[in-house]
Amino acid sequence: MKLMKSLFLGTAAGFAAVAGAQAADLPSKKAAPVEYVRICSQFGAGFFYIPGSDTCLKVSGRVRADYIYGEPFTRSANALTFRGRGYLALDSYTATDWGPVRATTRVFVTKDTGGSYSTTLDWAYIQFAGITAGKAAVSFFDFAPFGGVSYLGGGANGRGSDEGDVNVLAYTATFGGGFSATIALEDGRAADTRNVGFNGGPIRVDGTLLATGSSTFGGQNMPDVVGRLDYAGSWGAAMLAGAVHQTRVGNGNIANNLTPAGTILDTEYGFAIQAGVKVNLPMLAPGDALFLQAAYADGANSYTGWGTAGAGTLSLPSTDVIYDAFGNAKLTKTWSITGGLLHYWTPTIRQGVYAAYGAVNHYGPWYDASAVSVGTNVIWTPVRGLDIGAEVGYQYLTDKPNFLLLPANAATLIGSDSGQWFGRLRFQRDF
Repeated sequence: MKLMKSLFLGTAAGFAAVAGAQAADLPSKKAAPVEYVRICSQFGAGFFYIPGSDTCLKVSGRVRADYIYGEPFTRSANALTFRGRGYLALDSYTATDWGPVRATTRVFVTKDTGGSYSTTLDWAYIQFAGITAGKAAVSFFDFAPFGGVSYLGGGANGRGSDEGDVNVLAYTATFGGGFSATIALEDGRAADTRNVGFNGGPIRVDGTLLATGSSTFGGQNMPDVVGRLDYAGSWGAAMLAGAVHQTRVGNGNIANNLTPAGTILDTEYGFAIQAGVKVNLPMLAPGDALFLQAAYADGANSYTGWGTAGAGTLSLPSTDVIYDAFGNAKLTKTWSITGGLLHYWTPTIRQGVYAAYGAVNHYGPWYDASAVSVGTNVIWTPVRGLDIGAEVGYQYLTDKPNFLLLPANAATLIGSDSGQWFGRLRFQRDF
């Protein structure tokens, strides 16, 4: 039996050898060379060459879970909002004789309590030889470093921490010694960052009588012009910015016929200025910094954070310009000042504390208001790219309009409280 088994195995091995020899004599197709992914380190960590090209690409993303509290004032208001949000970002560079060409974009999808899914283009722009074109992350008017203090933004002077939403065409010149300067043309009709035109606010007929009017938005024939000067050094950073904003309305229909229906109201031009400074405080702890900024606007409310006005149960319309019953324009004046401190208790635990105060002065004392906002947060980063944090804040209307003088529907008062608590618990993973 052992002999038969040996013969069988030997015969099988012989067949295999012959088959292998015959296969070696057959023509074969040469395998294509494998092009492995190559690291592209000159533009930062995470970049790699797209196979078959000289373009470097980085794929990144973020997943965020928010549990938001807002003090309710009616039975129908949600005190708690659950939010899920997912981000996907692509960042690319291509080296050229003129310098690198950058194209970057980020999109996120959000699902809130009681709402449907929404998709937002966070940014999508091209940078080349100092030019920025497309939907920028933030307006060039903004003091970007302040976003590190608060999840929710800078209170009365903030537009939110990571929701850039303005189309721009800009040029930035970089000088020696940490200085740079930018001139930008920005979309003045971006609804979520600019409040333009006439929206039916109060119209003063004389010292005691009030009337209302209505108008449509006029077409934009001039973008907002923004200029800024930046300095960055080992001690921190500073900026000075200014903007010119056009308010153009269509045909007006003003009450009492003091101004005929269909009157074309004059185009008005407002402006805004802002200064900001970031001071590094390594003597306290690595990463610590103090942030200060102040802004003033005349006919350009959104640049100071007053694109919407109100606190607690009080909601006020906020217009860049108000026309009286004779068609005369009155620009709205707003200002705000914000300060914040970022402190690292340990390399993985940091805390932000901020406060903001600002005011809005419309045409007539019945519309004036001021507000204060304070808040703090604590964020734990147990592993790289993972933040677990909580924030609490309070906003209070320190100066309220005179309701005895307000025209109908100019303000909404649901209750008697002019303040509101808010808070947030967040889990965020960046990759």
